[in-house]
Amino acid sequence: MRNRPPDTAVLPAACRLLTSVKYRIDGFMEALWRCAEISAVVLRDPLFQKLGISSAALVPGGIDWLEAVGRDPAIDDNLWLARAGGSGADSADRRLLYSIAPGSFARLVLPPAADGAEYRQPKADDLTLGEIDPALVIGGTYQRGWACLSDSELDLINAKAAMAAPGQDTAYVRVGKLPLYVAVEGKNRVRAFREAGKGIVGFTGTARFPDPEALELHETADSSGTGAPEIAVSYAGSGVPRVLALPSVTAPVLEAYGVRWGQALPPDAVDHSGRALGAARRAVLEDLVKHFMHP
Repeated sequence: MRNRPPDTAVLPAACRLLTSVKYRIDGFMEALWRCAEISAVVLRDPLFQKLGISSAALVPGGIDWLEAVGRDPAIDDNLWLARAGGSGADSADRRLLYSIAPGSFARLVLPPAADGAEYRQPKADDLTLGEIDPALVIGGTYQRGWACLSDSELDLINAKAAMAAPGQDTAYVRVGKLPLYVAVEGKNRVRAFREAGKGIVGFTGTARFPDPEALELHETADSSGTGAPEIAVSYAGSGVPRVLALPSVTAPVLEAYGVRWGQALPPDAVDHSGRALGAARRAVLEDLVKHFMHP
């Protein structure tokens, strides 16, 4: 199997691809649930009154698309949307945007910390003010007023962030030693800063994340040997794999980070929950679709 040393030149680019795919997923899912046929189901769902949006109507179309893009980011999204029934629904609530919560996204697509630590609000004493490349931040825009901002508005936002108490206006958690951040406070602004190519001023902390030598990557083929292999990650020596939800974007991050490839897994391999890896990946993708942020 493939083994590589850490590649500090490639790692930032791999992390940028991961964050860009996160926003692409948000945009695709929003367009999907706004398709006329789907939005009618959404608006009838009893959860709509409680939560504003329901994920129920996004399955299986959204899951099928996620499975495909997780293997090949070059697929044509428009073909999938057309198959789902068109584009746009006037009855949808235009105040809201679909957006997977950044912490939920990170927990579901990256290997978990050994102690199960999540991407939560750090203590104020653990935060440091600095400037971050927004292309390295997993954010999420769910209020339309933040979707497009001028340079002067972005400058004012940065000035306010610099004057605020640590964690009050911004809190971006670095994923261990990776050049990758998860937005805890200041989620909405990330997209506008990405599009403007301007650095975000904000407070940063660090979340625990396994060292590269603590992890192993594995491939496994389906039982027929004709399907695309699943890619799983395990703690070195534990032999308990967790399937990667988006292998086409997370495996390159882990490879560039220095995670080594272990032995290939047999076709009947199961994950830590006892599910076959193919079924496990679909279950993780269902969880991913079901995570919304609400105002």
